[in-house]
Amino acid sequence: MAPKPPPSLFTWLILPIIVLIFLYSTLLPLYTLSSTNSQPRKPKIPISPKCNLFEGHWVTDTNQKPMYDETCPFHRNAWNCLRNKRDNMSLINSWKWVPGKCELSRIDPFEFLGLMRNKNIGFVGDSLNENFLVSFLCILRVADERAKKWKRKGAWRGAYFPKFNVTVAYHRAVLLAKYKLQPKQSTVFDQEGLNGIHRVDIDVPSEDWAGIINFYDVLVFNTGHWWGYDKFPKETPLVFYKAGKPILPPLGMLDGLKVVLDNMVAYIQKEFPKKTIKFWRLQSPRHFYGGEWNQNGSCLLNEPLEEHQQQWGEQGSKTTE
Repeated sequence: MAPKPPPSLFTWLILPIIVLIFLYSTLLPLYTLSSTNSQPRKPKIPISPKCNLFEGHWVTDTNQKPMYDETCPFHRNAWNCLRNKRDNMSLINSWKWVPGKCELSRIDPFEFLGLMRNKNIGFVGDSLNENFLVSFLCILRVADERAKKWKRKGAWRGAYFPKFNVTVAYHRAVLLAKYKLQPKQSTVFDQEGLNGIHRVDIDVPSEDWAGIINFYDVLVFNTGHWWGYDKFPKETPLVFYKAGKPILPPLGMLDGLKVVLDNMVAYIQKEFPKKTIKFWRLQSPRHFYGGEWNQNGSCLLNEPLEEHQQQWGEQGSKTTE
């Protein structure tokens, strides 16, 4: 039988263990606190109930420079004002919007993508959303130069930012609802003097965004600039259908816009997850000089429009005087 260890040995074995446990329990919280403090804190976005971002004025800031240059791969060549050497770009880039009762900081692409990590942002609508997206992608690329073009799920254009696992994309749906050109036919109603019709199914979303229901965490919708006779002339008008049948009596363009919006909003509320954050973006003023966009019209402005320079056009869209 093995001899029992002397009592003094137990003392020397137990004391070091007690000391180690004490040191472990004492130093671990300090280490954890230190490690936590070394990590970047999640930025907080100040929210002021008195802040109305839509009330304010434009000011120039000569120290403000573009956050990207003409080499951004998400630019469209014809719209790359930096590469095409548009006149007065330094003045144009110096304008910034200042709300009346709060401060609007310049976007921080690192902070933004950090907040949106592992999420997807989608834009659906016409060129107003598309043009915004192009500039937005170029700004976000500052935080992730490995960003690459992304065109999936029906997207017209977009980008994936692997450093943050964020996708930002645009789906072209100028009316939001599904529409197509139909050749002249006499089975629906009198089409005398018409070259055909553009059939608009007010209760069916455009195929370009019908398959994105569970993909995006944030969605921004818009429509408006295509609801005019410059896009759909009276020779090939918009004719509105519901449940596969034409709406009678036929709707005018603005009434058609209203029913499309009602039906698309109802579709979004019914089909998209409640957790998806949804925004609606309004129109911008039209600012062509010397003709419309398809009639040699040009944008010669170097400064924002004043309120008195804007008026509502025939189809409800703003034009310059």
